[in-house]
Amino acid sequence: MDKTTLYWIKLPKDLRVSITKRLTRNEILVLRATCNRLRYLVPFPQRPVSPDSTLNIPSPVSSAVCDSGLLSLTQSTLYIIRPIYDTPAAASSSSSTCMWLVNVEELNSGRVRVKDPLTGALFRNLPSNSLPNSLNLLDYRVTEIAQSYGLGLASDHDDCKGRNAYFVQKVAVSPCFEDDSFTIMAIYSMKKLGIWRKNDPSWTQIPIGDGRVYVEDIAFHKGKFYALNQTGLTIAVEPKSFEVNEIVAPNPKFNGTGIKHLVKSFEDLFLVFKQIYCHDNVEINFEDEEESERYLYPVRVDVFKLDEEIKQWVHVVNGLKDTSFFVDNACSYSISTKEFPAFRENCVYLIDTLFIKDYDNKYPGWCTGVYDLKDGTVAPLSNFPIYSKNFWPPPSWLNTNGSRIEDEECTSS
Repeated sequence: MDKTTLYWIKLPKDLRVSITKRLTRNEILVLRATCNRLRYLVPFPQRPVSPDSTLNIPSPVSSAVCDSGLLSLTQSTLYIIRPIYDTPAAASSSSSTCMWLVNVEELNSGRVRVKDPLTGALFRNLPSNSLPNSLNLLDYRVTEIAQSYGLGLASDHDDCKGRNAYFVQKVAVSPCFEDDSFTIMAIYSMKKLGIWRKNDPSWTQIPIGDGRVYVEDIAFHKGKFYALNQTGLTIAVEPKSFEVNEIVAPNPKFNGTGIKHLVKSFEDLFLVFKQIYCHDNVEINFEDEEESERYLYPVRVDVFKLDEEIKQWVHVVNGLKDTSFFVDNACSYSISTKEFPAFRENCVYLIDTLFIKDYDNKYPGWCTGVYDLKDGTVAPLSNFPIYSKNFWPPPSWLNTNGSRIEDEECTSS
């Protein structure tokens, strides 16, 4: 037993409990795995809500879905996994760039569903030997990056159970309150914004604008829900009282066909505005590689930072520096490229069918583009093997003993 473990065991119980409350679920699992004594002293962390949860949530829409009309909350977590020990496979790469981004949804059974970290879609028809059956967390450094939520059908019918509720576009969840309740905000039926607190009999619709335009994105940030519609109108909603406050008024520069995403990064909230532009009546010189790329992927991305004091989205003109954003309808998040240099800095990773090169192999990153905020260039992620390897295939330094993944699930230990 090393000295660190011995110190943990000798800590007073109240201090040990106070420390473990500040640890993430994975950090507690690693701590418990250190020795049998700590496994006895440190309680097993509560599992996140999964599709098998008994918590039934009423549907925000009037029509019943699959008879019951009830939904269940799902939770997925994005992790960056890095090896602790030097292995021949890891040694072939720089230690600072040896990492893998993965998205998992843990079930009550202890098994996990492995998802695409960029789109949140379940892996299907994986080739054999692609993922290990289990991972020993003591062999890796596991860092939690973000969490995402969804609403699935809680039907008794086998053909409907666990299927995502098609009418729900985005879900955000507050932390638990003192009474163990929590609040969910959801975009549903494209233009509607609703909020539901645990044990409420029904959803409360939240007004945003005149209700005639799409609600584009939602996020939980600094103790409040934020919602954004097509006009740039941004509101904040208190999770307990449901009080609504306008944060940013509609702005004509956000009108049009662009797509907007909210991204939390450290203590700030950002807006990523993606626009597709046309090349009508413009001659393209396909011998010029850069000009050809711009024609094939006619995308422009602008990033804005929320300033609540002046109630504006302020254009970020100096880029993201040592940070990159990952944006999608399912989940948007940021990664520090200073802490994780395997990811390209000052970039926005985008999900769009424009970037699909191979329709037959839907591996992570298959429909992802990388937009460089410094020079405005964009290209498919597959054009950059040094970065695409962080998503797929799984690195060879992962343990690959035992049986393989089946039915889109594997176990974690």
